[in-house]
Amino acid sequence: MIARYCLRTGLRTAQRALPQLPRTRPIKPSTTAFSQWHPRPTPHIPQNSRQASNFSPPRTTKSFRDSARDLFKQYPFSVSLASFCIITACLGLIYANYVYRSYIIGEFAAYPEPIARHLRRALFYSNHDLQPETAVKYYVKALDLANEMGLDPLSDEILGVKFQLASFLEKQVHQPRMAIDVLERVKEHCLAWEKEFGSLDRQKEKRTRVLGQVVRVSVKLGELYAAPEVMETEHAEESLVHA
Repeated sequence: MIARYCLRTGLRTAQRALPQLPRTRPIKPSTTAFSQWHPRPTPHIPQNSRQASNFSPPRTTKSFRDSARDLFKQYPFSVSLASFCIITACLGLIYANYVYRSYIIGEFAAYPEPIARHLRRALFYSNHDLQPETAVKYYVKALDLANEMGLDPLSDEILGVKFQLASFLEKQVHQPRMAIDVLERVKEHCLAWEKEFGSLDRQKEKRTRVLGQVVRVSVKLGELYAAPEVMETEHAEESLVHA
């Protein structure tokens, strides 16, 4: 105990004897100064590697034949099926255009467009979507419009429309008497024209054509009068004799 007390007393005396130093704040390291004296190292990029990073490999161009050959080697079935479908579609388009030009437009090229429009509708409702009343209505509209436009009622085109109407009434509507009425009017009109204008010299060619139509109509009338639905043998004989 005495020794410990003596030691503490000696230490205190020594501390009092030493000079007192002024207290200072702790110095913090400065990052700015450190960065000025010790800059960050930048990685060294070789010149060749920089040029390589900006360089893109050239695109290889193949011909269409080479690309098609490679594609066929990878997908033979799919390419064959796609080619078949494309060729079939092209042929179908060409055929549809041919049918439209030949049978839809070409058949009515001799008629003015307003008349041709009615005739197309008449044929549609007589051949595709059978509606007899609608078809007859468009046939009548076409003939009335032809009269209004001043077309020759005895021309082959107008007579063809009337013959088509009579055939439609006979075969598809099954009304031979209505077909007889149409043909009787055609025959009467032809004979009236021949009586009035047939003797003229400038009408010889037309007279021959009109008389040929009269013979054709008379034969058809004889056939219709002898049909089981009509059975008028006298009129049938008269028509055939007149032909």
